[in-house]
Formats: sequence, C-alpha cells, structure tokens
Amino acid sequence: MRYLKYGKSGIYVSEIALGAMTFGDRNSWKLGGLSQQTTNEMVKRAYDYGINLYDTADVYDEGESEKALGIAVKDFRDEIHIATKVRGKTGNGINNVGLSRAHISRSIKGSLKRLNTDYIDIYQFHSFDYHVPFDESMEAMQDLVERGDVFYPGVSNFTAWQMATFNAVAREKGYEHYQSAQMNYSLLNRDIEHEILPYMEHDNMTLLAWSPLHGGVLSGKYTSKIDLKPGTRMGDRGFVFPRFDEKRYPKILNEMEKVASEQGCSVANVALSWLRAKKVVIILGARTLEQFEENMKSVDVNLTAEQIQSLDKISEEREQYPNWMIGRMDRGRTFETA
Repeated sequence: MRYLKYGKSGIYVSEIALGAMTFGDRNSWKLGGLSQQTTNEMVKRAYDYGINLYDTADVYDEGESEKALGIAVKDFRDEIHIATKVRGKTGNGINNVGLSRAHISRSIKGSLKRLNTDYIDIYQFHSFDYHVPFDESMEAMQDLVERGDVFYPGVSNFTAWQMATFNAVAREKGYEHYQSAQMNYSLLNRDIEHEILPYMEHDNMTLLAWSPLHGGVLSGKYTSKIDLKPGTRMGDRGFVFPRFDEKRYPKILNEMEKVASEQGCSVANVALSWLRAKKVVIILGARTLEQFEENMKSVDVNLTAEQIQSLDKISEEREQYPNWMIGRMDRGRTFETA
C-alpha cells in the first residue's frame, strides 16, 4: 500500500480509503445494505491490506453506516483514521440540516456516539451551505478542533472559491487549515481539473476522490448503453448518479477495454489505476467482498505513460475560459532551468 501525506498535516493516509456508504442493513439509500458480519469482514480485509482511512457520513443509511463502521474498527481504532461528514438532513426539524453552529454541535455528538469513539480524525462539511454565514460554520468547526473532538477539518463538494475563502479566513484567524476536499473525480468526470485541483495543489490540500468508478459505470458491467438493471447500484436506485455525458461513454469504455487487455486486468482496475497515477486518495466502496477484492487488485496495476496519456486524451473535456486564454497568453514562456 502506498501512503500519501495528508494536506499540510503530519499524518499519512493510504492511497485507497474504504468508503462505508454500503454499510448498514437498513439500506435506506439502496446502495448495499451490508450486514454487520459482512462489514466486519470487509473492514478487516481493508485493514490487512494496509488501508488506514475509512470514510462515512452521518446521513449514510440514516446513521447506520457510522454504527456499523464503529463496531468493525473497534479492535484497531487508534491505528486508523475515520472521516465522517456533517450537513445533510438528520431529522424532521427545519434546523436539522446545514452548517449552522446548532446543527454541527448536535451532529458531532451523534457521530461520536454512533462511531463509539472519542474523536473524529477528519470532519468534513458535506457541501457548502448558502443559508449560513461561513464564519459561523468555521467557528463551530474550530471549537470542535480546540475541544479535541476533531483533529482535521475537511470539505466536500465545494467550489474552488469556497475552499480558498475558508482557508484564507483560517489563516487570518489562526484556525486549523482545511486539509482535504472530497470531490467526484473519475475518467467520466474531470470537472475539478478546471479550477478546483489547481487551487488544491496551490494550497497543499489532499483530494479524496469519491465514486472513482462513477457509480459502477466504469466497472465494465455496462455496454455502450447504460441499462438500469436490478442488482446493480444504479438499477436498484432507479437513476444514474453521478450524472455524466453518456455520449462520451462508449469511446472511453473502448479505450479502457484496450488498456485492460494490454495489462491483463479488469476495466475497473484500469479506472482505479488511472486515478492512482494522479496521486489522489481513492475512496473505494463495495457491495460484496468479492467486488472489494477484485477492485483491490488495482494497487498492483501500474499503467504505462502511454496508456495514461491515451486515457487522458480520450476523456479530456473542453478547456474552460479563462483557462485557455491564460494558456494562450503564456505561449512561448516555457524555459528550461538548470
């Protein structure tokens, strides 16, 4: 297992994180409904592989995911890092949602109890909240850090300007740096390359890539047409998520199948190995132990520079303005340095 430095902090996290969205036998989101026994087995296998980061959220399976994860890691809790999230709706009240001080304060208590732990390693704002002054959210997060409930703050589903604002305020006020952003990133969605990744690299934030197989679309189980078949993640949910341009899918799949044939591996392993080459943390979820084991083979698949380039080219999206204009104005200013 390869380990990456986590943001500007002093810890390292495994390049593969285990996502717990499929944990919880209530199966309210129709994403897996894994029993506690299967969850225990999958978490132990992940631990044996060297995975030290486990990601969940207070809204996954209405809190059952956190409960299941807490039970599964109890024998090695202090050897691993737990990441969870706050923002989603956790009750019927009008204020049981968002990033207000009230909701954050209540939610951290619930997450600590369900996870059966004294601290959260990485506490993430699940998405930006336009209804709450960001100073209020940041002050609430800093209180949790100073109290020892949270070690490192993170964000998820934020724009670049929102991340930049949070960390600028954090520097100004002496708050803990927001170390990571959990964002959708795969061969089918490279949107974050336009603005978000450049900012994150500039401010030394770690990317945690969610849905690296794009809801199973990049697993190779689908043909050029996406059929919502029962037994698949999207089929059970009844809709495609994350959204993507289906017209681009056949040519990307074709190139992935070509690379898979050259590497002697699965199409899913190609998608995951492409992300490994980008040196990001890949949040890997699974509906079965067999699926988890198959996807873990990707750590032994090292794509060649030519294969990475071919996948980059086939999945490349139109460069957005003003990025292309900045590049145009910078032509001729590439210099070799000693």
